[in-house]
Amino acid sequence: MENSEVGSRTLSEAEREAVRERHWSLVGQVAQNSASVEMCLRSLMIALLDSKYAGIIAAGQNASDLIENCIALMQANQEISDEAREQGLELLRSLKPLFTQRNNVVHAPWFPSAREDALTEAISMVSKRRAPMRPTLVNYADIEKLSTALNQAIGKLWEWTHGELGAAARRPQVNY
Repeated sequence: MENSEVGSRTLSEAEREAVRERHWSLVGQVAQNSASVEMCLRSLMIALLDSKYAGIIAAGQNASDLIENCIALMQANQEISDEAREQGLELLRSLKPLFTQRNNVVHAPWFPSAREDALTEAISMVSKRRAPMRPTLVNYADIEKLSTALNQAIGKLWEWTHGELGAAARRPQVNY
């Protein structure tokens, strides 16, 4: 039985399975790309600290802390040109909203409907510190854009770090 309203057709079991697969694929892509960005942020922080012990300080920091610490270090570093500093700061600041979106994608449960609209979107229950959960519409195309933006950030961070900080980015680190 089909209703003439858009999004009202009930999905077949095969279509529901395809929706589940797409959901997990998108979450996995975002998680993998964000983990790679975090690795690049650690490399940037290590290069900015320019010490063989920098890896100890950068280890285990979350993306928000890495971004904030790299911003502070970049602002204080007198060896970076003003132009390069502004480019680096802009890049770091552009990551903040991506990681906010990433956290909503990776940490909030998704609830696709059994209707046709589940092919393009789902409801996510987002909860922030001490605030009640709120339903948020998750559009799959937006999640694909987030994954792409994170993927592009990997190369940009890597290029900036190795292009601007050179030898400091390649300094051997103490293993403990």
